[in-house]
Amino acid sequence: MIVNRIKILSIVFCIILAIHWFIFFSWAQFFSIQIFSARISLFLILFFLPVTFIFASILIHISNNFVTRACYIISGLWLGLMSFLVFISAIVWIVKGLLWCIPFCHARSEIIISSLAFVLYGLAVMYTGFCHYKFYKIKIKNLSIPVKNLPEQWLGKKIIHLSDLHLGGAKDLGFLKKLVVLVNDINADLILITGDLFDGAGNSQERYMPYLNRFKAGKGVIFTSGNHEIYSGVEKSRALIKDSKIRMLDNKAVIIDGMQILGISYPEFKDTCSFDFDNPKIFNKNMATILLYHTPTDIKPKGKNLHDVRSSDYIAPDIGFSTAMNNGIGLQLSGHTHAGQFFPFTWIADKVFKGFHYGLHQIGDFYINISSGTGSWGPPLRSGYLSEIVVISLVRK
Repeated sequence: MIVNRIKILSIVFCIILAIHWFIFFSWAQFFSIQIFSARISLFLILFFLPVTFIFASILIHISNNFVTRACYIISGLWLGLMSFLVFISAIVWIVKGLLWCIPFCHARSEIIISSLAFVLYGLAVMYTGFCHYKFYKIKIKNLSIPVKNLPEQWLGKKIIHLSDLHLGGAKDLGFLKKLVVLVNDINADLILITGDLFDGAGNSQERYMPYLNRFKAGKGVIFTSGNHEIYSGVEKSRALIKDSKIRMLDNKAVIIDGMQILGISYPEFKDTCSFDFDNPKIFNKNMATILLYHTPTDIKPKGKNLHDVRSSDYIAPDIGFSTAMNNGIGLQLSGHTHAGQFFPFTWIADKVFKGFHYGLHQIGDFYINISSGTGSWGPPLRSGYLSEIVVISLVRK
């Protein structure tokens, strides 16, 4: 596991380093930086920046405090700004190439390019600030979803869907306290959390538990794990939740007032235990069922583990949902994608998941709601898709 993490970090570092070299080369050309000391200084700064977010992610996992969170947020802001700078640099290079094709623009091309680059880079900084401002906003989204075989006692009841809180990174106690107030004011009957409750808080998850225990719902709070529980230590997360007011469904089903809630955990590094849908003692295919599964994909079969599914979930996700539909599940709740958080990753997430990166979707009698995430991960930026609390009113099919 350690070897694989080192390999992944090495690949990520090399990619980020190459991107920073492209930015350095672009700036040196666009702004005609010829002085040797200035070029070396710029190179050293851009060489140092690629490692900041990696180190900040490691530090905050070891010790979550004001200093490590500040480093995490600042380095994350640069990571987000970097993506905008690359996009803009590519645009300026295209303009530079077009000017080269226009003879009467040759004499003024340097002034045009430097002016254009200065304006666009300035806009990128402003846009980064705007996305960081949107990052801390939480919207409440209301949905009415029909569930087949819905029992009378659940008709018109409210369920809150939370996902991807990522407590321990840029979202800390202040965010959690605000979230608890917003959720409790809704007065829902049931709260369902679809993974990634913690993030980078391996040694300080306990500090969040007193506030997580303040969530109030008539039928309780239910949680199933995501991939970040595995990264930060799934056994520790399980132990903390076991001693809390939150109920963890780890490849288990529970019946509440005639409705079945099924939680399938995200595959771990070791082989996972396959849920036996054909065992009537633990699962009823004819009962109204809500599935909690972290990723907006089909349930992984027996024998699949984190190594097997990680690449497929990010490159070629299985959005057939055949296992869920074949077993009579009426509603699946998922998260994981964050809807991309900000451009251009919002567009990338849409293309990778073929539209199943956000929102409510229907396939026959089967519905799936994909949350944009109640928290966020990585660069502390949001645009277009805000952090959200999804309030679901259950109705008859």
